[in-house]
Formats: sequence, structure tokens, C-alpha cells
Amino acid sequence: MLFGRKKRGFVKIEEVKEFQHEVNEDRIRAVEETAKKINNDASDLIDKLNDINTPLAASDVNGVEIERTKAQMLADFIRQRSNGGYLTKKSALEAEDENLKGLLDELKADETCQDITTIDGNKDVYFYSVDYMSDYYAKVAMLIEEDDLQRTIATIVRHNAKIYPSPTPVLYFTISPYNYTEIQVNNALKKMKDNEEYSDICELTTENDIRYLYSTLHMSEKYAKALAEEVERGEEG
Repeated sequence: MLFGRKKRGFVKIEEVKEFQHEVNEDRIRAVEETAKKINNDASDLIDKLNDINTPLAASDVNGVEIERTKAQMLADFIRQRSNGGYLTKKSALEAEDENLKGLLDELKADETCQDITTIDGNKDVYFYSVDYMSDYYAKVAMLIEEDDLQRTIATIVRHNAKIYPSPTPVLYFTISPYNYTEIQVNNALKKMKDNEEYSDICELTTENDIRYLYSTLHMSEKYAKALAEEVERGEEG
């Protein structure tokens, strides 16, 4: 691949079944500070891709310079954003390059760019590198990008109930990386009750009045409540 085998210290990529319960919040806060710089880099890179007079970048392999294609340069840009915790919108690339389809076809066929993949949202298609971002992290980033709280709640609650299994505290969506207000979460939950698509998402309250959500697709109310009570006893202890 373009960067060779990953070395120690690089982001560890895990299978979907091994994802941790929460996204690394410290990392999210850190990359937010670099968002402006990364977005500015986007315009700079696209300018280079479209400027036929700009020489292509080269990599040094055993002292021999190798010319880089536009597709490889685009892949590097997507990797850079992925490493910073960001997805790359297809619409943003299309706005900068009218010949994007051909460039993406070239990228897909390039053996050095096979780490570049996509995730489909309701509003856009998003690119990321699996060498720098896990599939689950990409899913969370996509949900945050599209700002669809109802879908976000349902997706995360179903994931937690199926994989761990565990019910999800309602206040989970008020902390990083989601950062919704409690009022926003409550309003979303009210709307979800009238939507058949989210009929499996249910709520329970523990003995110490902490609200949890669970999915009936993956656990019963009795099981979800037992797990929630166990968590709360642990918190109190």
C-alpha cells in the first residue's frame, strides 16, 4: 500500500465486533481544534489537482522519486482528514472538481488506494481511510455530520444492545462527541415514539431514576433493566 505496513503507534484498526463502547472523547476534542486547518487544506489540495501546470507530488522509495497521480494525491488528502477524525464529503469534492467521477474511478482501480472506502448517509456519501479510521468511528462521524438525532439515537442504542449487550443512558447523547442538549434528546425521543421505524427503541428508568434506552430487537425489557440496575449499583458503589 502507499504508506507500506502500519508501524507501531499508528491508530489500531479493529473489526466491527470489537469496537469499544465510546468514541475516544479526548481525541474528538483535540481534532476539533484542527478542523479549520484541515478544511483549508482541502481547497489547497483540490487546486493542485486541477492545476495542470502544478507538478505532481513524489514519494522517495530507496532514493528514487516516483511520480504521484491525482488519484493518489486525493487519497492522501482523505487519509489526512481520516487521521484527524474527519470524513470527506463527496459533494464537497464534486463542487471543486467537475471531473470527479473519472478521478474516483482511477482511485478505485489503484492498488495503493484500496484503504479508501465510503459510507452512505441520507444526505451525502462520505470517504475515509480504513487505515486511520474504524468503520464504527466512521458511522458515528457520519451521524454527527448529518445531524439526524433520531437516527443517531436508534443506531447507537441498537448497536450497544446487540454488541455488548448494554442499554444506553439517555444522557449519553448529551456528552462528546454528540453534545446535544437534554431538551433536544427528549424532543427527539417524543418524535420517535410516533415513528414506526423506531418502534423497537424503548425507555426504562432505574431505581435511582436514571433513564436508559434499549432495543427490543436485541433484548427484553427485563434483561435491559437488570443490566441498567447493575451499572447503577456499580456507579453508586
